[in-house]
Amino acid sequence: MAKVRVSALAKELGVTSKVLLERLNSMGEYVKSASSTLQPPAVRRVRQSYGLNPDPTPSHSRSPRLDTPGRPVSVSPPTPASRLGGWRAGAIPLPQNPELKAGITRLGDRFPAFRDHLDALRALGSQVVFAGMCQERGFTGCGVALARFSGAIEAGFGFTREVMLFYSPHQDLQGRIFEVAVRELSRSARSVTPDTFFMWSPDERLRIKLNDWSRPNRLAIPLEIDPVDELSFITLLRDYVYARDLFYATTPVYGANFFGRRTLLQSLRDDVFNQRVSGVFGLRKSGKTSILMQLKEELRDDQVVTVLMDLETFPSPPEDPTDDIVAELRQRLIAELKTHKLRTQELSELSDRPSILDLKNALQKLLKRLARDGDRILLLLDEIEYLAPSDRIDIAEGDMPRISQFLAALRSVVQESDNFTFVLSGLTSAIVEGGRLYGRPNPLFSWAKAIYVSPFTREEADGLATTVGAKMGIQIQPGALEALHEASGGHAFLYRNLSSAVVGHLPKDDFQRVMSRSAVLFEITDWKSRVQGNIDEMIQHVKRYYATESVMLELLMDDPADFAELAATEHVAVRRLKDLGLIHESNGAFQPSVVLELR
Repeated sequence: MAKVRVSALAKELGVTSKVLLERLNSMGEYVKSASSTLQPPAVRRVRQSYGLNPDPTPSHSRSPRLDTPGRPVSVSPPTPASRLGGWRAGAIPLPQNPELKAGITRLGDRFPAFRDHLDALRALGSQVVFAGMCQERGFTGCGVALARFSGAIEAGFGFTREVMLFYSPHQDLQGRIFEVAVRELSRSARSVTPDTFFMWSPDERLRIKLNDWSRPNRLAIPLEIDPVDELSFITLLRDYVYARDLFYATTPVYGANFFGRRTLLQSLRDDVFNQRVSGVFGLRKSGKTSILMQLKEELRDDQVVTVLMDLETFPSPPEDPTDDIVAELRQRLIAELKTHKLRTQELSELSDRPSILDLKNALQKLLKRLARDGDRILLLLDEIEYLAPSDRIDIAEGDMPRISQFLAALRSVVQESDNFTFVLSGLTSAIVEGGRLYGRPNPLFSWAKAIYVSPFTREEADGLATTVGAKMGIQIQPGALEALHEASGGHAFLYRNLSSAVVGHLPKDDFQRVMSRSAVLFEITDWKSRVQGNIDEMIQHVKRYYATESVMLELLMDDPADFAELAATEHVAVRRLKDLGLIHESNGAFQPSVVLELR
């Protein structure tokens, strides 16, 4: 194959030279102008990225080659028919079950549009594997189908399960129907994609409404396709799946958007059912709150009533927050118990602002009632450092005994009940590791265990990136995975944030998106400047709650020899810095982590 000018290749692909130059840059091919020429390997890669045969000489007899299971790499000749054939790879067999066939017929009679959708799916090697009506009372006029995509589509767009198609007869689609669809998705007994579904309605504003109601963890795609264009369904998938940035997260993630930390979560689950109290500690934005929310999510079906309280919203010592915390805890427990349709009498009979002792006694009585049916209560106290701000008060001997009394009451309830425990979470572990707490013996000392949320290992990070990337139709090359981990140090927020920055510059108008090492490296310089504020916040938070450790970090950055001398006596501080992922030991010497180097 001879060299090809950018302008000629752009004309062949039906795009402008400017668009093609941007595509080439995102692929690591840095080309100056439309008159520049491309080497044959680069030409093949570009043609392949547009879903075309990389060989400029079409071969009508060539079958699709699969580079990974179900992923079309080259398809014979660059025509709509050949591209369609590529998406049929790994086709699903036609249904043979008589009940399924009857259900498909009934749904087609009720919603004629379903027949067009069925034809479009079958043309792409995909099949409907379930068809019926909505089961929720009052909404039985809505239809539900489950589709299984071809292997090529599953691989290209990151699907691993069946996908729901929801049909509404209403010409003015309301938000309550959307919520019905969401509930229908969650109640399915089959293995169904939990965060993406398709929806059809005769409403002319269907697309506008679904775009407004959708969220990253519940993407609703409007089933609007052109029956004449056999690839319009693929284009619809591309427009919506590729538009998502599932790496970007400014708030805690859980459910379908939570990845990794399986060992830690299993340990916490075991603690819940074995009456153990744990403290989950780590840097800001290391994923602590996400872990608590995912734990709550996973215990939803295990008869566990979970209350998550963010202590950052309460007054902080030296102002005593105890009365506010106790009052809020009572209200939150009542609300959560009512949600589970469980007894609340003992708590409801208390005053709105009960004493610590009154709450403790009422909770113990209630737990005995709940234990008869196997129900449990789990309390999650997040941002625990706001009860122990060492820059404002002496947390060992300061005059705030009621905080220690509150924690002692919780410990007492755990010891006297078989169906209650609590988990702490935050930056500082002093609240479980210090022998004294506000002038009293620390009730959690040598009793609650400390668990640190460390940075992702390379294996964990690779698993996160490839799984999330697949859901956006992105194949992440090994070199890119290495670069992502090296630049972020595996810190959860930094890793996601850098990945998001790279995704933002990948093309969205092709059918095979690839994240290369060069694409990551190209983004790193600008990314470092954008996350500087986040890094400063993390370090300032450490300085606020870890005085000794803060001094040692400054020493490490300014004079490693002085740090080594101090480390020989400050064993606890060194261990905390290592547990927080701020330093690591290499060849007998301590080194700053990537987080510190990014300052």
